[in-house]
Amino acid sequence: MPKRSERVIDYSVYLNAVDYLGTATATLPEITYLVDTIKGGGIAGEMAAPSPGHTGAMSLALKWRTIEKAAASLLAPKIHTLDLRASIQTFDTATSEYREVPFKVTVRARPLGLTLGNLETAAVMDTTNNFSVNYLKVTLDGVQVLEIDKYNYIHKVYDVDYLAATKENLSL
Repeated sequence: MPKRSERVIDYSVYLNAVDYLGTATATLPEITYLVDTIKGGGIAGEMAAPSPGHTGAMSLALKWRTIEKAAASLLAPKIHTLDLRASIQTFDTATSEYREVPFKVTVRARPLGLTLGNLETAAVMDTTNNFSVNYLKVTLDGVQVLEIDKYNYIHKVYDVDYLAATKENLSL
């Protein structure tokens, strides 16, 4: 493949897809499957067996340089829909040209807390919002690569829903 991803050029945070909040540094959700240790007859020892489509708790952290009105408003105890939009720099080794591709992460998340940060002369405060994520959608270069919706039994990776059979079996 001649195209190589290099870096995030810039990024922004939006509320409800339209309200610009700023450029908080985001720690994006980690996706881990729920696992159980399987052992017994026919298995030489133990192995971790993931449950397809069932994930552990996902979280999001937004770190602001200073206290922002947006940080305070995101503490409201309700579900917030946030878009994190970025432009990723790639380099095409065949043509020796740079290209930018869009990257977008959409979450529906509930606030877990707000750390006001530090007060220090001539320094950033590092005010941080922490969220529990129940919905996640990732789009890269116009292609939806991931969608997880815990309440609606959706776990799509490149448009394959790994919870479709579960939903059908449960008549959901």
